[in-house]
Amino acid sequence: MSKYSLLLFDLDDTLLTNSTWFSAGLIQTLGMHSDTKNLDASSFLEQVMHVPNSLLERFKSRELTPTEFKRARWRHAFAHFNLHPDLEFIDQFDTLFFQTSIVYIEINTPVTRLLNELKKYYDVGIVTNGLYDSRIKIRQMGLCDVFSEDTIFHAEHLGYRKPDPEIYLAALQHFGKEPKETLFIGDSWTHDVVGPMEIGMKAIWVNGKGVSPSTKHTPVAVVSEVTEIRNILLKELPL
Repeated sequence: MSKYSLLLFDLDDTLLTNSTWFSAGLIQTLGMHSDTKNLDASSFLEQVMHVPNSLLERFKSRELTPTEFKRARWRHAFAHFNLHPDLEFIDQFDTLFFQTSIVYIEINTPVTRLLNELKKYYDVGIVTNGLYDSRIKIRQMGLCDVFSEDTIFHAEHLGYRKPDPEIYLAALQHFGKEPKETLFIGDSWTHDVVGPMEIGMKAIWVNGKGVSPSTKHTPVAVVSEVTEIRNILLKELPL
């Protein structure tokens, strides 16, 4: 694997494996706010997590910005309870939600150890579509020494999203690397395997859910969790 000199990682559900930060934070946020504390938290979460496909498609096609999408998602959830808050309330609620939720993101020692080992031999970066500030997530995960801010390529800030080629190319340009020198690691078949491979990268698929691939692309390896890549990327290197 020494032919690769750059490793690009997805963030949410790849490095950030604690997906409960979102649900736990939302439930706490609902209970904190006087206008939402009596809502059924489980039902509200269900609405947030299952937005209409039409809304998702408008977001994917860039018709909606990330901020507009988040607002529309909150409106969708509130409408389920026949509530129609104004824009000021929506934005305040969104801010309170992220401030509350971020504390549920914690340091993952095995992931931190892996990344510190990898950084001895590879350049490393993050390419993420995740909503909310990925730099704050990285700080909460204790990974600022691994990923400086200029090595985090966040769709919400760049204005394009995986699998748009531009977001991968932005990372390559920053590091001065060619696609053939780069390995992408992530959990999404479309965003982290197909997208990178279409521009000439190789990929490792983190398939913890055991889903079937939807195309004939062949990743370098398939693992169930990101820490398994240690045996692939560090096996033949001096430690």
